[in-house]
Amino acid sequence: MNYSEVKQAATKIKQEFPVLDYFHSLVKSGFLKYEGIHGKEYFFGFMEQRTGSIAVDDKANVWYDHAAGKGGDIIAAVQEFENKTFFESVESLSGSVPVREFLPRQKPEIAPKIVVEKVCEISHDALIQYIQRRGIDLQDIAPFGKEVHWRNKGKRYFAVGFPNESGGWVLRSSIFKGNILGGGISIQIFGAAKSIKVFEGWFDFLSYMNHSEATDFKAIILNSTANLSLRLMLDILKERQKVELYLDNDATGETYTNGFIKVAKLYQYCLQNGLTTDWDLTALRSRKDKLGQLIVNLKIEESKVEEILKMKVDIFDQREIYSNYEDLNAFLVGIMAR
Repeated sequence: MNYSEVKQAATKIKQEFPVLDYFHSLVKSGFLKYEGIHGKEYFFGFMEQRTGSIAVDDKANVWYDHAAGKGGDIIAAVQEFENKTFFESVESLSGSVPVREFLPRQKPEIAPKIVVEKVCEISHDALIQYIQRRGIDLQDIAPFGKEVHWRNKGKRYFAVGFPNESGGWVLRSSIFKGNILGGGISIQIFGAAKSIKVFEGWFDFLSYMNHSEATDFKAIILNSTANLSLRLMLDILKERQKVELYLDNDATGETYTNGFIKVAKLYQYCLQNGLTTDWDLTALRSRKDKLGQLIVNLKIEESKVEEILKMKVDIFDQREIYSNYEDLNAFLVGIMAR
């Protein structure tokens, strides 16, 4: 692209590309961790940070790293976190370079060196106490979790570790929450799976296992709601199974739960009316209202939208079970404290 084209593309990108989507993609890649919503801002942080320092204002479509004292728009984010020039960032975001998802490219001189030194059965007193405070017995966590010791920049750490589908570890302790060696979802399958249960975190899944005798299901542990992408929703729906959602009782859990149910209704409408369910998700990358754009792309009349949203689907919001608690794990702890 010449200078004039780059300038025009940059203006369009800043207006249309959601900064929040970009930071969630960095979480999915294991580069950042999602810390939640505070006020009107979404917070993200690096794995070695205790709390997130990067604030994203979704309405203004900008970000700011309080620790580094820098921020800006989506193009500035790609320059900072992928080590690209302004021109390279605009090309990537405008689709001139066929990038399907954003993978942060770190500078070699500052890239953290993470080495897993030991994986063993959980035996450290601090970890056992942490697990017990979460309402889980050691024998119940043993089939799923390990004690993971790792080294990063010369310092040693340890935590309870759970495997994820990218070959990395989901790490939890009283002082640490993050991933190493790759982020993403975790999957557990029990018997001849006849339903799918989606949990926000491992301790929600373990709490369910503690409180239920259910068998024959597939458990998907998100490890972050950011991993509940439209792609994952579509993959789940293609299995044509009953789906139960066990997300947190907060604004994020509400958004993702309702979003999944709406997507399921659109998917069912497509099945019933001979429309494709092989949706082009790459075309939605720069869109905030992905569902609305998908309806347009599928050439569904506006008059049909209300009909779609009234459809019944086999996607069930289970948060009523623990409506007075933050999440399923808090519900378990509350029961045990009675």
